[in-house]
Amino acid sequence: MKSLFVVLVALCCAHLPGAWAQTPAGEDTVLVRWRDLQLTVRDYEAALLGIPEEHRFSFQLNLGQITQLLNALLVNRSLAAESRKLGIDNDPVIRREMDLAAERVLAGRRMEAFEKSLKIPDLNAVAEERYRVKPEEFTVSEGVHASHVLVSAKERSDEEARGRAEEVRRKALAGADFAELAREFSDDPSAKNNKGDLGSFSRGRMVKPFEDAAFALEKPGDISPLVKSPFGYHVIKLHGKVPARKRPFDEVKAGLIEDLAKKYVTNEKNRYLEAITTDKSIVPNTAAIANLQKEMPKIPDDLLSTVGKKVAAPAPGK
Repeated sequence: MKSLFVVLVALCCAHLPGAWAQTPAGEDTVLVRWRDLQLTVRDYEAALLGIPEEHRFSFQLNLGQITQLLNALLVNRSLAAESRKLGIDNDPVIRREMDLAAERVLAGRRMEAFEKSLKIPDLNAVAEERYRVKPEEFTVSEGVHASHVLVSAKERSDEEARGRAEEVRRKALAGADFAELAREFSDDPSAKNNKGDLGSFSRGRMVKPFEDAAFALEKPGDISPLVKSPFGYHVIKLHGKVPARKRPFDEVKAGLIEDLAKKYVTNEKNRYLEAITTDKSIVPNTAAIANLQKEMPKIPDDLLSTVGKKVAAPAPGK
């Protein structure tokens, strides 16, 4: 019962004349048959509800994922049928477990319906207030725009790597095109495409020695001394400083309102659920609940007395 087999049967047979009975409009279309079992479109649609809503559309574009889902459904249906034949479903605890599973599904659907029923209030004023009182959240720290040439010491000695990096620095100071130096000398794999240009970056993005050297440069065009990091030796060229700035409200407004809306929904759902669990009409049987807690099994005293002692080996023949 391989996944590829299931999907190929379902897809191929669907195109064979007479292989499947024509399904009248409005009835549930059979997708897969196996022995006396079958999976239908409604089974598939029900299973899709178990996938987060934001991922469902992309899921349905991937035949491999659909295949895996159909196979999981078929395996579950087969095992469930075997359980019924064995009478496992007649066990009262298991029947209650099945009831609880149904309740979990219904509870989840109820919360989805509750969330969709919520009307998000106008959050513009709240967003403006948060923007005003928490400016640090919307401040972009200073950065630098720089390029580098990396000379690795992994496949050469430290002395050879340093000498090669010094050669790069001499050529850069003499006015050689830094992008061409990166293409010719750099061991950074990305240099073939970006010619050593790292773009703009803020503090905390690079290893400390590299970061300190890059931020120590002052003017566009400045070339750093050799910088040694765990990756090897670097020669850095500064293209420009990026000053710290506060992002304008119009730039952050949409994201801020979206974040506030999500928090509003979460708070409303929590309030709704808390109203259930804190209802004063709830009467817990505290004694029975306390009895649910299992006690740690007691270790026999004679076993405790052997801890840390060497057990004598039995005599031969015993």
